[in-house]
Amino acid sequence: MPHQTHERKFGRTTDQRVGMLRNLTVSVLRYERVKTTEAKAKEIRRFVDRMMNLGKDGSLAARRKAIAWLPEPELVEKVFTDFPQRYPGRRSGYLRMTRIGHRVGDAAPVVQLELVPSVDEERKTKEAAEAEEKPRRRLPFARGRKKAQSTTAAKAGKEPAKTSKEKGTPA
Repeated sequence: MPHQTHERKFGRTTDQRVGMLRNLTVSVLRYERVKTTEAKAKEIRRFVDRMMNLGKDGSLAARRKAIAWLPEPELVEKVFTDFPQRYPGRRSGYLRMTRIGHRVGDAAPVVQLELVPSVDEERKTKEAAEAEEKPRRRLPFARGRKKAQSTTAAKAGKEPAKTSKEKGTPA
């Protein structure tokens, strides 16, 4: 009897479940953003962390383990070259789960799985946000003040049309 094996069965046979988990792992690593159910997302985190750590290891044995789980050689190359440079100090927690809502057919909770941005990507987004100037807040005119001349009238050299109060005629 295998003790302390805690994995979800998903109502599938072993080979179907393993195939589903492999395909989800491939999709997350390839596209870096996937929508799936919450239960599948929680289960897939283990496999993505394992592949990332194999890529950081970089040994021949680690590469063979990754090739055994991931069917695409280009994806294995990405795991061993790109990801270790993006996440040098991280040992786990490569995925972020964001709840989206519920699926229409069976109301299953749906989440979006995405790879956590690296330190450099976070720094770039902060710098871009700081560089972008905030527009000035436009304050409303106080009552009783004269209205400012419109920009189109100023460009055309015309004066703004006077209201009945400014003409001095009774309304």
